[in-house]
Amino acid sequence: MTKCDTGGYKVHAIDVRHTHCLCSDEGKTFLKMNRQLDIGHKTFLTHCAKANIGPTKTFRLFKEMVGSFTDIGATCIYFCNFRRDLLAYIAEADAQMVIEDMFKRKEDNPDFYFDFDIDEEAQLTRLFWVDAECMRNYACFGDVMSFDATYSTNRYKLMFVPFTRVDNHKRCITFGAGLIAKEDVESYEWLVNKFKTAMEYTPRCTTNDQDPTPKIVVPQTMPTTKHRFCMWHIMTKVGEKVEVALWHNTDFKTALNNIVWDDTLTIDEFERKWATLMKDYKLEEHRWFGQLYEARTSWIPAYFNNILMGGLLRTTSRSESENSYFDKFTNNHCSLVVFMAQYNSAIGEQRHNQKKLITENDGSYPENKTPLSIEKHVATVYTINIFYEFQQEVWDASFTCHITNKNNVGDICIYTVEETRGKMFKVTEIPTSKTIECACKKFTRVGILCKHAVLVMKARGYESIPQKYIIPRWTRDACAHPLYDAPWARKTNIPKASETTKVANQLWSEFYNCMGLVNGWPNKMDHMLATLQQLKKDLERERQQTQDNGNNESVFKSLAGASRPSDIQIKPPKVAKNKGSGKRLKSNKEKATTKIQKIKQRTCNICDLPGHNNCTCPEKLASNEG
Repeated sequence: MTKCDTGGYKVHAIDVRHTHCLCSDEGKTFLKMNRQLDIGHKTFLTHCAKANIGPTKTFRLFKEMVGSFTDIGATCIYFCNFRRDLLAYIAEADAQMVIEDMFKRKEDNPDFYFDFDIDEEAQLTRLFWVDAECMRNYACFGDVMSFDATYSTNRYKLMFVPFTRVDNHKRCITFGAGLIAKEDVESYEWLVNKFKTAMEYTPRCTTNDQDPTPKIVVPQTMPTTKHRFCMWHIMTKVGEKVEVALWHNTDFKTALNNIVWDDTLTIDEFERKWATLMKDYKLEEHRWFGQLYEARTSWIPAYFNNILMGGLLRTTSRSESENSYFDKFTNNHCSLVVFMAQYNSAIGEQRHNQKKLITENDGSYPENKTPLSIEKHVATVYTINIFYEFQQEVWDASFTCHITNKNNVGDICIYTVEETRGKMFKVTEIPTSKTIECACKKFTRVGILCKHAVLVMKARGYESIPQKYIIPRWTRDACAHPLYDAPWARKTNIPKASETTKVANQLWSEFYNCMGLVNGWPNKMDHMLATLQQLKKDLERERQQTQDNGNNESVFKSLAGASRPSDIQIKPPKVAKNKGSGKRLKSNKEKATTKIQKIKQRTCNICDLPGHNNCTCPEKLASNEG
């Protein structure tokens, strides 16, 4: 290039090239313009958040869907930042958005019930909710209930308290749930009272651990409900309360277990055997055993023989199983908005599994083990899981029991049934009314006849189980026979998904079906890609015209069920400090066990004992000498 006399410049040659290094093909993926989250990414992240799948795993899952990391269109950092943006969007409106979503659900279905409480600083402290299907389940299966608090389900460390029972398939179902900031008497009393208000009826019995708060609240709020302590929690403390030598005494542990866990003992038998045990091992003055004996009516099976416990027999294992189930869907970092979305996903799966069991029972009858007409009759009445339990009673009646004596007292027949282990039970029959009662009282406790009664029915030639001994809650049509005459007990208008949701779900299904069909068919793949790209352009253009271009706010709204309010009247709760929200204090027994596990001694390869090796093993030396 040279300067002209006229003042301009003359270009002689041009070298067209960049003055900086160009991006390689491998690096194009990491350019800012190629690593932005679009509406597809955000929707996928929202769905994964409901299933308690973190952003990193979501990124890997998305990679498997699109084929490679290059085709994702964003980096893992952007996926992680989506959660950050969600928390920033919710921020101080967390509690307000949850409550507004509750009001919306109440408008959609008047049977939906919820209530909440705030403190003097307008911070959410308590929340209880129950939908129409929970109410219907309670009407059918709410004779006995269990509830227990679980922790680490949300970032505020609010305690999650689900109310649990088993259905006619002996699977856990949820009657309702609550969140409380404090595990004190006032909070539990509020929660139980709201449950009573929603359900209108109280259960016959409820099972909890020995936590002092429910011990106070249950008798006050539900005076007609019998409160039962978890036997497992009590028995795990025995090793801490007695001397080491006594705890390692096998005879003592066997005798104690035989007294405590035996469902067939009467009250007199239990008290007599308990007194003998205390005397034999000099525990009459033992303070802890004295307290257990004073509270015997709250945990010993003999005192619950007149209550149908069903699947909630002696422990809180059902509540712990329910808590473990919800723990799979929640985590201790999620907001209340995300927690509610995850809770709804968990309840949806639970109800899907319940419907699956109902479908499996429709028109399906299990195989019989014996030719008895009783077994054939029950196979058509009970659900499959309950039938298998009764089938075991029929089998035991046929092969492990026999009648040793029969006495007639007027119209009453008294049979003595002996088991193979030598234990005997009295079975009373009134033939005129087809009444059969056994001293073991299994029918009263569980709701199915015992092997002793089945043996008598077999000997008497019964063709079927009398109707009075078929508990409706274990039958295939249990929902048609509710326990409580509540106005919502027989309602079947359970709210279903909206038409928009149905169409959206169908679109996802059809899309994946098309992807599976077109895979490996190049011409059809090109046609499908061109069609989708054109459809995408049309949708983006229409979105821009409606000023709804799929931004974060619309995606967050779909997750929360409500938009972020401008006026915040209910503030998020403070981070709670309860006994289970932090690091748990270990007992002396746990500390000793951990210490032993850390100090691992080398053992002999021959006898598996410490103190010597395989060369100096006494067994080896003795065999060599022999």
